[in-house]
Amino acid sequence: MVQPAVVPLLDAAGARAGDEAAVEAGDTWAGLMDRAAGHLARGIVAAGGHGYGLRVAIVVGKGNNGGDGWAAARRLREHGAMAWVVAVDGSDVEVSDEAAANRAAWIDGGGRTSDGLADLDAALAWCDVAVDALLGTGTRGTPRGAAGAGVAALRRAHGTGTVVVACDIPSGVSADDGSAAPDAAVVADVTVTFGGLKRGLLLHPGAAHAGRVRVGDLGPRYDPGETTWDVLAPAGATPTRWDAATDKRGRGTALVVAGASGTSGAAALTASGALAAGAGLVTAAVPATVRTDVAAGADPGVMVHALPADEQGAVDAAAVHALPNLDAVDVVVAGPGLGYGPGAAAVVAALRRDARRLVLDADALNVHRDAPEALAEHRGDLVLTPHERELARIGGGSDGHDAWEHRVERTPALARSLDATIVVKGPGTMVVAPDGRVWVCPLGGPELGSGGTGDALAGIIGAAIAVADDVPLAVAQAVWWHAAAGEAAGRRAAGRATATRLLGELPAVLAGLAAWTERSGAGLPWDAWRMWQPGRAPTDVGRTGLPRSTAR
Repeated sequence: MVQPAVVPLLDAAGARAGDEAAVEAGDTWAGLMDRAAGHLARGIVAAGGHGYGLRVAIVVGKGNNGGDGWAAARRLREHGAMAWVVAVDGSDVEVSDEAAANRAAWIDGGGRTSDGLADLDAALAWCDVAVDALLGTGTRGTPRGAAGAGVAALRRAHGTGTVVVACDIPSGVSADDGSAAPDAAVVADVTVTFGGLKRGLLLHPGAAHAGRVRVGDLGPRYDPGETTWDVLAPAGATPTRWDAATDKRGRGTALVVAGASGTSGAAALTASGALAAGAGLVTAAVPATVRTDVAAGADPGVMVHALPADEQGAVDAAAVHALPNLDAVDVVVAGPGLGYGPGAAAVVAALRRDARRLVLDADALNVHRDAPEALAEHRGDLVLTPHERELARIGGGSDGHDAWEHRVERTPALARSLDATIVVKGPGTMVVAPDGRVWVCPLGGPELGSGGTGDALAGIIGAAIAVADDVPLAVAQAVWWHAAAGEAAGRRAAGRATATRLLGELPAVLAGLAAWTERSGAGLPWDAWRMWQPGRAPTDVGRTGLPRSTAR
């Protein structure tokens, strides 16, 4: 089976539009619910490891998510499983016609049922698998009332080792942005979602609640319409294949402007990252005080160019006139370890004015903290790579927490106003293009939370966009490579990998992607990628599977 290049990401409105389009085209609401219930039942059996004799407690609410739960209870009988449905709002509460029909069919058929919360803990203690069918994609915020009590009970059950399966999305998690009230959202081992992958299952903190994600197809008539949000599958992250005639300049020339006294390693990692990711020629332009250190620390293929330094060992404003010819360079990467004094500010301003393609990271962003609107003034393609505090400094919010909480709705507008591609680094890294396209990275873990990994990423992005036709897409690919290499390094170090180890794994990741053309596997495409990697045992995926937490 040929793997897709991208997997679309849906918000709640898109999921609803898909349902409505299917019904308008000839499907029925009852048919869609039955189809979803079949996927949910199969996901429950897979999570439990067997069907016959499996004990399943299904905690249902009064919406159509609960209707899916009632319908799945009957489907579980076909697998030989035993279901106990707990209706936290009671079994006589008003629900949709489809949910009511499935509820009646279960109860009239003698299915085990409890009203309210009285038997909830007993049911969860009895079961092998607990199912969250309380709240669906149309809800957000902290669950209240009976639903809130149901969420709390499911959280307790998960904490004692009970396998939890979420129906469509864990209750308490927003499908739109992955927000989840602290200690008030279901934590699932598996989420069975319907129609398409929801944003909130990849965006954190929601992603940390989702566990392994399974997508159930709702049929050819299900059509959510055009979406600008995607996640790259391995086929979409595959690097450009060079032909035999491609020389080093054809692969792209990169200039790295970085480093200062005490931060020479940042410059070395950035330049080495660009070379490892495929740039043909890489030059590091650094303050003269650290030229020797950078030359010793970087890949031997990196050339080092000295810039005037000030008394503190940082770049001097005179360096503006000592930069290599920028018209002869495909991409400039600036910022790691550069400092944010007057010299750095002058150099970065010159780069914005003259570089054909420019990646600004770390200190090259921080020099704009008092006038972020200046970032809109640039000659060529611009890529910005902020973490949450830097995102706030360039206009994304009042502080880091505020910028991170509202990144989903604010960053597309910021990218448009600055005419820049913005990489919002962190768990579930977002790549936001100025034309409105957004990619969410499905990979990465705690190994990306060590010093220098962001410097390496800046260099990798530089190499990826040096000669790319579609700069934002190339940035999304670079973020994918970086996260995949981090995961590979982390597996050998219990998640405690360094930036140097990450770069050591990058060539193998690129080689693996080049060989990944028509591989198939169960689950989501990047899940199959993880399972396919040579020497990887299936158990290495771990309990929570996809997606994993990321921190930078």
